[in-house]
Amino acid sequence: MPYYILEHDIDPGDKYVSWEADGNLERAMEGKPFPKTYYQGEFDTDFISGHYGISAKAKDFFLSLNIPHLEFIPVTVYHTKWEESMEIYLMKINKEIDCVDYEQSDLFMLSDKKIRRVRKLVVKKDSINEDIFTIHNLLHSVTVSEVLKNKITEYGLKGFRFVPTDKYPMY
Repeated sequence: MPYYILEHDIDPGDKYVSWEADGNLERAMEGKPFPKTYYQGEFDTDFISGHYGISAKAKDFFLSLNIPHLEFIPVTVYHTKWEESMEIYLMKINKEIDCVDYEQSDLFMLSDKKIRRVRKLVVKKDSINEDIFTIHNLLHSVTVSEVLKNKITEYGLKGFRFVPTDKYPMY
């Protein structure tokens, strides 16, 4: 079965938290205090932040799947230009799978074993039995099965880009 890494897909005018502010949201996911965080845009979308910030509609969709290793952390973000706030939900995935075929992949890692760059990513599909998970040592790697990708698409969630794991470059 194919697997896909989720990426944030922003259309012009969509509401989104910029990558510079994503560090604030990462602190929120860790349960730490974080500074006031801002978003831009005016059109509704469902994937609002590259650090797993999603809309209430997307949260409800994922909750309906009854996946036990997902948590949702509510966070309020504020518009950069006007006094408007919006609640988003940080999706925390508590399932990490060590599924990288290090011999077949072309990766750059430092001594901490975290993957810093991907030229070619090969996953061992036989070691995966989840529909949504993170890849061990690959930062910000929400990975979904083809079954879940199709459900997300059929439900009409916006702002999600699905990159096949074998086509995933990270620099």
